[in-house]
Amino acid sequence: MKFILSGVLLSAGMFCFGQTDSSQNKTQTITIVRGPYLQQASPNSIIIKWQTSQATDTKVSYGIASSTLTTVATNSAQVTDHEIKLSGLNAYTKYYYNVACSSATLVPAASDVYFRTMPNYGQAGKYRFWAIGDAGTGDNNQRHVRDAFLNYNSNHTIDGWIWLGDNAYESGFNSEYQSNVFTNNIYENVLKNTVVWPAPGNHDYNNHLPFSPAPAYYDIFTLPTNAECGGLASGTEKYYSYNYGNIHFIVLDSYDESRASNGQMATWLQNDLQANTQQWTVAYWHHPPYTKGSHNSDNSNFLDGELVEIRQNIIPILEAKGVDLIVCGHSHVYERSYLLDGHYGYSNQLQPSMIKDNTSGSYPASCAYRKNTQQTSSHKGTVYVVCGCSGKNDATPSSGWPHPVMYKSTNTTYGSMSIDVDHNELKGTFIDVNGTLYDSFTIIKNAGGAKTYTICPNEDFTLKSTVPGQVNWFPGNNAADSLVINTPVSTVYYATDLAGCIRDTFNISVISSSNCTTNTGIEPLNAISFAVYPSLLNSTQTGVTIESPLNILCRIRIIDLYGREIMNEPRQLFEGKNGLSIPEPISKGLYLLKLTTDSYEKTFKLYVE
Repeated sequence: MKFILSGVLLSAGMFCFGQTDSSQNKTQTITIVRGPYLQQASPNSIIIKWQTSQATDTKVSYGIASSTLTTVATNSAQVTDHEIKLSGLNAYTKYYYNVACSSATLVPAASDVYFRTMPNYGQAGKYRFWAIGDAGTGDNNQRHVRDAFLNYNSNHTIDGWIWLGDNAYESGFNSEYQSNVFTNNIYENVLKNTVVWPAPGNHDYNNHLPFSPAPAYYDIFTLPTNAECGGLASGTEKYYSYNYGNIHFIVLDSYDESRASNGQMATWLQNDLQANTQQWTVAYWHHPPYTKGSHNSDNSNFLDGELVEIRQNIIPILEAKGVDLIVCGHSHVYERSYLLDGHYGYSNQLQPSMIKDNTSGSYPASCAYRKNTQQTSSHKGTVYVVCGCSGKNDATPSSGWPHPVMYKSTNTTYGSMSIDVDHNELKGTFIDVNGTLYDSFTIIKNAGGAKTYTICPNEDFTLKSTVPGQVNWFPGNNAADSLVINTPVSTVYYATDLAGCIRDTFNISVISSSNCTTNTGIEPLNAISFAVYPSLLNSTQTGVTIESPLNILCRIRIIDLYGREIMNEPRQLFEGKNGLSIPEPISKGLYLLKLTTDSYEKTFKLYVE
């Protein structure tokens, strides 16, 4: 059948254009049959994919408001599987878009048709990721798990969507992805505004049954192979890595790729971890190293041999490089470990020394798991999660249930997982199908300790704890995320986390008022709050940290008390912590750091001893 563009515009918004069959003179309506869905986000780019019922050209219009989609990307090739990469975008910015062809709109702009670019690599902030495993059944259990998470999430941004494999039952065929993922009121409304980062499972490979077609997984998804989203190039879509802010994610193929310690995947993994500089490392794949659910990680035969090989060969590589969290599926249960390290044998070989912290880690009901990684991150402990119950659930677990490394286990419910990172804190929460928060754990890094700040008498100064969120302050006896102090004399303040486990000590040194008489002539123009620390430096220190509440362009000046300019340069600040190098040499004395934006000016004092 030959199709000729006839340029018919349909107002319903779900049709692209009519085409005419020249032999029968009939207009053919073209509709979207899959998508749109989002892939391969970076700070400056993203891929949008969709599928149409007939071949047409490709067009996306986008902008920062749904009413002003002023930028257009097109591809004139006539295809049914559409894929277009948008580049030159601003980091961590929400864009609205529509999907169209040259003559009409398929998906019109709307409040829920948008994407968000990544933050710049290394930028700390508050991020949330949704993890689902063994989800693609296409039934109401899958839908109810989805609804439970979305109700829990409310209006919170989902920064990434983690799929743990067995994404479309029973065989991973294209038709099963269509019915169990992309249509039938499954994930359509989430896919158009949330980036998917999948891992393959054995069902995505049809369990390697003879005469199986090539996995549809690799046609459906466009995954980074050349470090397009951070990390290290893998050269394959089977396994890859990406960065999101201060988090490094690693995705492995635990079924179709060699799990040998000297295999191609393991070699890439070692190199990727060696190059990683992010504060957090999260790894995920399908087959778990520890489980006693519908699969048994003590079973080394052909049924569960992947689990044993992963534990013996891959886990030592990850723990040696300080992985914080590992999430898997495959076993149709929920299981969550203690903070663990060095357990590469069978369950009966677990030693007490391999459990780095035998408490719940369920902050603030109890102490968070603490990791000090300032000197080294190697072997400081990892939390292992099995979340293979987002569409499947098996009521009969394996012999030895629950696995002894697990703090929490259930084989009687469906659910999914929220992974939240807030600067130096990571929290995992399991939300069951009824919306109950069945389990949570928190890992916090490099928290607590003592700091010294030098201020002028009666100067307003903001203290911030190394524990994100609310803490208890003393003196003051109030719970807040920060404390503004004003004191005429040197003193000490304390901040304690809500479980009473971590304490910050702030030694406040008030200098002579004669060093504080310079009139800077600067006043804040609005209520934006920045922080600069440490305020007390020695002559060998060459930098400070500027903590910004938002992404903003500013000018930074450093002057001495005689008005001589030490620094004057523009600087893009990102939300969170920003390092600032101070020109050398800098001598003893009081300096003024002036931070200026379009609507804000403030001076911070730096004292060099």
